Amino acid sequence: RGMRNGDYPEGRYVLRAKIDMSSPNLNMRDPVIYRIKHESHQATGDEWCIYPMYDFSHPIADAAEGVTHSLCTLEFEDHRPLYDWVAERVFDAGLVDRLPRQIEFSRLNLKYTVLSKR
Repeated sequence: RGMRNGDYPEGRYVLRAKIDMSSPNLNMRDPVIYRIKHESHQATGDEWCIYPMYDFSHPIADAAEGVTHSLCTLEFEDHRPLYDWVAERVFDAGLVDRLPRQIEFSRLNLKYTVLSKR
């Protein structure tokens, strides 16, 4: 509650997901999912001072928006297990109808295709 109320400075505390500290993938070892950031947001102003980390919000946004395939560069390959873990929990909770799939690539040229980029 103190994080939400803005009682702490940036970097003092974070919220972690308890996953698997013995995982060989560092991204699955209790990753940070929320951090304190005292900045105004373009949509919510100063209402919030805790923000989700990209690895946590990315699969949730994809699933909520109905994204079927999330195309990412190879640097996100090690992050895919966390992407899948978060997406599966959102699906299992009944918050979305289907799971998005993350696919990594090194170079990709698409023609005559409509794409979305955040």
